[in-house]
Amino acid sequence: MEIETNTQPITDAMQTKCSSCGGITQYSPAEQNLKCLYCGAITELDKTAAEIQENDFVHWKNRADESAVDEIIEAAEIKCRQCGANTTLPDNTAGAKCAFCGTPLIMEEAHIRKFWQPEYLLPFKITDKQSKENFRKWLGKKWFIPDKLKKSVVQTESFKGVYLPFWTYDSNTRTEYSGERGENRTVESTNSKGETVERTVTDWYKAEGVVEVAFDDIVVPGSKSLPPAIINRLTNWDMMNSVAYRKEFLAGFITEIYQRDFRDAVDDAKEKMKGVIEDSIRVDIGGDDQRIRYQNTQFNDLKFKLLLLPVWISAFRFNNKLYQFVINGRTGQVIGEYPKSTTKIVMLIAAIIAIILILKMLL
Repeated sequence: MEIETNTQPITDAMQTKCSSCGGITQYSPAEQNLKCLYCGAITELDKTAAEIQENDFVHWKNRADESAVDEIIEAAEIKCRQCGANTTLPDNTAGAKCAFCGTPLIMEEAHIRKFWQPEYLLPFKITDKQSKENFRKWLGKKWFIPDKLKKSVVQTESFKGVYLPFWTYDSNTRTEYSGERGENRTVESTNSKGETVERTVTDWYKAEGVVEVAFDDIVVPGSKSLPPAIINRLTNWDMMNSVAYRKEFLAGFITEIYQRDFRDAVDDAKEKMKGVIEDSIRVDIGGDDQRIRYQNTQFNDLKFKLLLLPVWISAFRFNNKLYQFVINGRTGQVIGEYPKSTTKIVMLIAAIIAIILILKMLL
């Protein structure tokens, strides 16, 4: 199955000049360095893993809007009218398309916005060629896709390399809880036929205590441009290889500005933490079953940072509907949407029902 894409000039990504010939350079995932598009000269970049320094949430909660601090910078931003994605633009950009839906951006609507400067990033490691191949394999393995789509050439929108903003949170939590521990025991009784019947009875005992859980790098998307079903599944990141933020890594790629700041996204981080905390409470209560009646969590030493993570974004149309997908720029993992054949789904359900009926007849 062949996938056709259109090569487009780099008009909507940051550009840098080659020191050898003066041409345009961009970050090459294959070389993992800057590469000139004209003479092929390589410029080495420092890819040493950064020593991460987190930001104190309480300290910055009421100071993040102050313009005098180094962490706040200004950049030209433009919002897509079609999907709402916010994208930063390099100087002197004449025209650009939205990386998320391919809609031409209205340059006159660009405006200057203050935002928290990214502190760390994971550079692209997967090339666009590898992304396209991974997408072919991924789509080819989907049994439910319509036969018409399998046999035809998938017309995708041009692949775009995009750095998406993510907030990460750390915290040392302390949770007081009260509840009940369930202990199971087997009780025998005699039914009306004189048969011995066993049943399980649970005895409940009061339980209370304190659990302490430390969290590191709870990741929360700062973007709303991709559907939650896609962006929330982007989880396989090698955070230990994050490098300090440098604009050279962005050359040739698009950077999206966060649409939720760290004060908004922290609630999602706490919800993720609460799920782990609840599991810890159940382990602490012990027994065969647990009931949690009350819990109160203190999120101590709450820290955060802004991290840029690399993805390849594209889409294809089938029966006049747009299907988005992304490829993890570090691992090549494909996550996305695809059309499903109603006929194949009905056939599978019918086959399952037939097997169940046959098994019942045999038994």
